[in-house]
Amino acid sequence: MPVRSLLTAAAIPVALLLAAFFAFVGYHKAFAPLAELAQHRVWTLALPEWLGRTIGWSELLLAAILLSIAVPRLRAWAGTAALLLVINQLAAAAVHWSRAETDALPQNAVLVALLALVGLAARHRQKAVGETS
Repeated sequence: MPVRSLLTAAAIPVALLLAAFFAFVGYHKAFAPLAELAQHRVWTLALPEWLGRTIGWSELLLAAILLSIAVPRLRAWAGTAALLLVINQLAAAAVHWSRAETDALPQNAVLVALLALVGLAARHRQKAVGETS
């Protein structure tokens, strides 16, 4: 099996799990009461409420876009969503670091690594689609 196919085969279930995760956390950031978010040390509480809620909405949207990894012609969108979520996680890590919440950093690192896998698979698959056209 070619490397591209293996990469895609690994990235699709990872992207589906990431989509579920970001839909869950995005929903809570967008709609949960601030007191509930504080119990879970949600990083967006360090921001103005409107910005934290907007980040929640963006996570919901990007979670939906991650699902496009399963459609070959739309994989570039999944790659873009993965890149934007990497930026999201880097911002989250910076906030956790600044608040001395270093126990949250491994989660950010794992998410960045998984998102990088999805982004790489989307990029390689998009190149393959472009090469055959």
